[in-house]
Amino acid sequence: MKVLAIIGSPRKKGNTMQVVERIREQLLAADKELDFEILRLADMDLQICRGCFSCFARGEESCPLKDDFTFIARKMAEADGIILAAPTYAMGVPALMKNFIDRFAYTLHRPCFFDKSFMAVSTVGGMMGLKETLNQLAILSAGCKSVHKLGITCSPVPIPIIDRRNEKQLRRVSAAFSRAMHKSTRRLPGLPDWAYFSSFKIMTAFKSYRLHCPADYAYYQRRELYFFNFDGHPVRRLTGKMVKILMGCGIKAMVKDN
Repeated sequence: MKVLAIIGSPRKKGNTMQVVERIREQLLAADKELDFEILRLADMDLQICRGCFSCFARGEESCPLKDDFTFIARKMAEADGIILAAPTYAMGVPALMKNFIDRFAYTLHRPCFFDKSFMAVSTVGGMMGLKETLNQLAILSAGCKSVHKLGITCSPVPIPIIDRRNEKQLRRVSAAFSRAMHKSTRRLPGLPDWAYFSSFKIMTAFKSYRLHCPADYAYYQRRELYFFNFDGHPVRRLTGKMVKILMGCGIKAMVKDN
């Protein structure tokens, strides 16, 4: 098993790094053979996203920026578990992590992390913004077989009750992440998943969308019922077909194709 932790803090030994190191200890205690790697975005050459939409429309390989993007993408593809960690700055992630999210946002159109467990980790010095930051980090978890969130309050003065709560939460979330990562089964789709898939599948049937986003069209052409194949579960399959029909009627009533 391999875990890749991507840290979006500009500080080398800040609170976020310390929390990730504690997670590493917990995971290694559960699996001594675990390969745990840390990438600091501050050490990477990841240029600012230009918002050109090339990765969405024509595929991520068409990005005009030539930097460490391919290296990071390969590391993520090789991992069984992905941890995105960043402190809370002004009610959200720091610029380093926001740019990372922007550069990999094409995975919201074309999910690819179906066999991976995901953990969002954030620290905050005060009382506000933690939830918002965790939600920002988790936006790239589309398709993951499990999603976990860990928010840690790092008070500037020692508060024993908060320290105990932090440790308890860290142990609990790390254990759940480890268990999920070692499961071989993928997460079966629920109603939000069916709606997610169906909306893109239906949109790619429109000529105008195919011309605008050929990468999406090619991706969904290879997937008829859902993002990945799964055997059995007739009720879920029927649910997916019904959602697709209902959403198809709604979308076609609103969209005029060219």
